[in-house]
Amino acid sequence: MKTGRALIVLLALVLVIIHISGCAKPDKELADAEAALQAARDAGAQQYAPTEYQEAEDLINRAKQLMAAGQTREARELLEQARYKAIEAKGKAMIAKSEGGMTEEERMAREEELRKLKEGGLGRGMDIGLQDIFFDYDRADIRPDARPVLRENAEIIQNKPGVLVVIEGYCDTRGTEEYNLALGQRRADSTKAYLVGLGSSPSKLEAVSKGETEEWAPGSSEEAYQENRRAHFVPTSLPPQASR
Repeated sequence: MKTGRALIVLLALVLVIIHISGCAKPDKELADAEAALQAARDAGAQQYAPTEYQEAEDLINRAKQLMAAGQTREARELLEQARYKAIEAKGKAMIAKSEGGMTEEERMAREEELRKLKEGGLGRGMDIGLQDIFFDYDRADIRPDARPVLRENAEIIQNKPGVLVVIEGYCDTRGTEEYNLALGQRRADSTKAYLVGLGSSPSKLEAVSKGETEEWAPGSSEEAYQENRRAHFVPTSLPPQASR
C-alpha cells in the first residue's frame, strides 16, 4: 500500500511540474525573438526586407497577446516562428545591400557568372558535408525541419574560405516550366537569405533555379514529388567573379 501511495504522489508531482513548465512565461523565447528582430532592423530589413520584417514583428505582437491571456504554449510557437522570420529578413537585407553596392562592371560580371551557373556546368561539386533541404508543395518557405540543417550548413560554409556554394532550387514536375523556374528561384533565394541571416557571407553563395526535375526521384508518386522539391547545394572551388 505504501509503495502504491508513493507512486501516486510521485506521479502527481511529475504532472504538477509538467503543468508549471507549460504555464511558465516564455521569457527566453521572447528575448531571443526580439534580439533577432533587432538584428534584422540593424541590417536594414525595414527598408530592404519590409515584408519579412513586418511578419516577424506581427508574430511577436501576437505572441505577447497570447502570453497576456495565459496561452504560453501557443505564444512559444509564434515566438519561434518570429525568430526564424527575423533571421530571413536580416539575410535578405544583407543580400540587397551587398548587391546594391556593386559597380556596373561588377554587376555585369555577376550576371555572366550566374548565367554560367544556370547552365549547370559545375557537375555535382565537391563534398564538404552540406545537406539538402525540402519544401512543401508550391511553397518556398523554410520548413521547421530544414532550420537545423541550414544552421549546420551555415557553420560548414563559414569554415570553408575560398569555396563558393551554388544553391539550386528544384521543383516537382507539376505546373508549367515557366512557373517552376520562378518557384525554384524563390526556393533558392529563401535558402540563401536564411543562410546569410545565420552569418554566411553573401559573396560565398549564389542562388539559381533548376526548375522542375525528376533527377532525385522519377515518377509521379507523392514520395517522388517530395524528393524533387528541394534546395541542393553545390560547393565549388570556382571563386566569385566580382567582389561583393
